[in-house]
Amino acid sequence: MKKIRPLLCASLALNCLATSTMTWAEEAGTAVPSTNDSDSLYASPQPQKSRLEALTSSLSIRRLDHQIQTLNADDTPFLALYKASETSSTQGCVILLHGDNQHPDWPDAIAPLRNALPQYSWCTFSIEVPDIIKRGQAINTTATADKEEGGEDTDNAQTPTEFELPDQAAIFARIQATIEQANAQDMTQLILLGYRTGASYALTFTAQNPDATRALALIDIDVPKQQNTDPVSEYELAQRIRRVNQPVLDYYVMRSGSEQFATWRQQAANQRVADNATYLQLDALPVPLSGEENKATLIQTVRGFLKQQTTQINQRNTLPSVEKGLFY
Repeated sequence: MKKIRPLLCASLALNCLATSTMTWAEEAGTAVPSTNDSDSLYASPQPQKSRLEALTSSLSIRRLDHQIQTLNADDTPFLALYKASETSSTQGCVILLHGDNQHPDWPDAIAPLRNALPQYSWCTFSIEVPDIIKRGQAINTTATADKEEGGEDTDNAQTPTEFELPDQAAIFARIQATIEQANAQDMTQLILLGYRTGASYALTFTAQNPDATRALALIDIDVPKQQNTDPVSEYELAQRIRRVNQPVLDYYVMRSGSEQFATWRQQAANQRVADNATYLQLDALPVPLSGEENKATLIQTVRGFLKQQTTQINQRNTLPSVEKGLFY
């Protein structure tokens, strides 16, 4: 018992000293270090920026940095990959939109088409599309719960025909800036091609700008989804095909749940009244658009569609003159 009392006294003395020190610091206006984690600064993750930096680095290593262009839309720069036609008789230019959380040289669909079409007299512009679902960000479940309990959000409620896709204005501005860049290079025959969610933007842009492009290609179209908000209606998105007067290629991968969406698109296309309202819907079989054989089929399908549905420049070359020899 005698040994415990000195230890207890020492402990009380230390506590008193710490308390008096804190009080003195507060009275003197000295900042006391805080251990609250919320006061610390954290770097916000930027996955799309890192993805594009890796892309440009890869292109530079492969000595393809001459394909990289920086365009501007609404005072905002964005990345575009340009590849010129590899023949002397350029048919026009194809503008490609990649899917969500991808990049302008995505290995499925986008890269094969942007690299192959120039061999068949088409230049290509593959442009950067902002991410819809931001990776690395916390999901706010409160808004979703409020909708489930209290019904739809009246502040953001839109009629079915007036809904907009996520970041629609910004993406449309980029498409328009790319069209102007192509026109500056005397490319008057322009094709808009979208892959996955990029196809939804390509469809909506064409429906709202009927004279901007000559044809539309939808590759495995997918409806954009947003965090904490209701998804875009597949039915209402399909109805926008009714307002497209240009020829349309609808090349999709049949998967579980996509049959009804494909049916709605076909029905909407059947209701078009334009004379040249060609609509070609093809099932790419239930396999992803990867693998050399599948990529070759995709390239051939798009190439055949463009050849049949656009104005083709006569590419026949005259036979070379031959000097007749002694033994002709």
